[in-house]
Amino acid sequence: MKKYLALIAVASTTLLSCNNSNQSFGIEKDRVGNFHKEDQIKDLYRIFSKDSIVGDSLGIVSGNLNSRVAVFEKGGAPLLTLNPVSDSVNYIGSIKIQDERFNTPKGINLNSTFGALSKAYDIDNIQTTFSSVIVSLKGEDFYVTIDRKELPEDLRYGSIGPVEAIQIPDTAPLKSLMISWQR
Repeated sequence: MKKYLALIAVASTTLLSCNNSNQSFGIEKDRVGNFHKEDQIKDLYRIFSKDSIVGDSLGIVSGNLNSRVAVFEKGGAPLLTLNPVSDSVNYIGSIKIQDERFNTPKGINLNSTFGALSKAYDIDNIQTTFSSVIVSLKGEDFYVTIDRKELPEDLRYGSIGPVEAIQIPDTAPLKSLMISWQR
């Protein structure tokens, strides 16, 4: 009987730690990992207490930040880049995901392809830039970019015209995953 109780205790602890780990890397509405949209810049050191923060320390402590902040794991691996809201420097307005462990509820992460993205989410808008395609999703806080090098050759070069979802190969990897919180 004691063996069974010990086994249950170990299994419960393992499951709880996995759940906390998954929450630390979840991308949800108004939340990225342990960071919430309404958290203020002055809270960054508390929220990321187990990680390293690179940025204007005085600006972070005072809550008056006007430049980006990078968050790294203690081992040095990049996790996130946080950008303050341009008209209100007390809050974060956008986040660039830099670690493939961050996942949306539908399993999209930096290792995903356009095919997986388009099966999981409804495409709202596709814009082109000189080097990327920006894919916005209906009702979501996040968007992705895909390198134009992944497009068919006739769409890679020249003018930046409209691109349709059907023209993006399903195998095209995501270049970046960004969170945008419009205020």
